[in-house]
Amino acid sequence: ALVERWRPETSTFHLPFGEVTITLEDVVTLSGLAIDDDVVVVDILDEEWQVIYLRLLGRVSDDLSRVVVRIVWLRDEFSHLSGNASQEVTEQFARAYALSLMGGVLFPGRFGATVHLQYLLLIEDWQRAE
Repeated sequence: ALVERWRPETSTFHLPFGEVTITLEDVVTLSGLAIDDDVVVVDILDEEWQVIYLRLLGRVSDDLSRVVVRIVWLRDEFSHLSGNASQEVTEQFARAYALSLMGGVLFPGRFGATVHLQYLLLIEDWQRAE
């Protein structure tokens, strides 16, 4: 496993053939994420999050803690999409899925259990998000 080979003091992996590190170019190649666009900044007051949350996901978690939501809640609440769901509900489910991927895979927090709601605003409009 790579974990045992990671050296935090040099930010490198020590492999049998030498030291290697992960570059930004490697991240771009593996993830397909663009790195040459504008910086994204989200500036929302804490009390506005619940309104945004309800509008974009259609429901609010009981344990909504400030500006993060538990990934487990997202997966539990949005695990089954009805075959006759409206376009709006389908988009809410898609946002919940994308949000759980962002918090669990792309931008995991310290423990990978929660995701910051700032990412929800980035996928508010699917055409703009492309």
